[in-house]
Amino acid sequence: MEFTVLAVGDVVGDAGVDFLSAHLRAVRRQKAVHFCVVNGENAAGLGILPRQADALLDAGADVITLGNHTFARTQILPYLDDCPRILRPANLAPQLPGRGFGVFEAAGGLRVAVGNL
Repeated sequence: MEFTVLAVGDVVGDAGVDFLSAHLRAVRRQKAVHFCVVNGENAAGLGILPRQADALLDAGADVITLGNHTFARTQILPYLDDCPRILRPANLAPQLPGRGFGVFEAAGGLRVAVGNL
């Protein structure tokens, strides 16, 4: 069975979020993408805001990964615990909000494990 993963790197600013909102679903259809991971750690320039995370998920991202700018926007802190589809780096201190890995349902009923380091 063929399984197609789309990894979108470093969405920057509202312009990047808007671009994915306008085009990601079409790309997923055209390329028959089963699972899509989007790096959103710079969606707010540095960090990401909850509204931007929601927009990326609504646009068709299955999972959002973050990086060293994860905690640049404090508004994201509660969201990290509440939304299992956004992953901060797993190699950060375990007492910090959020999670660094997860198992997700993909198109076709497959389960995909994503770890973020």
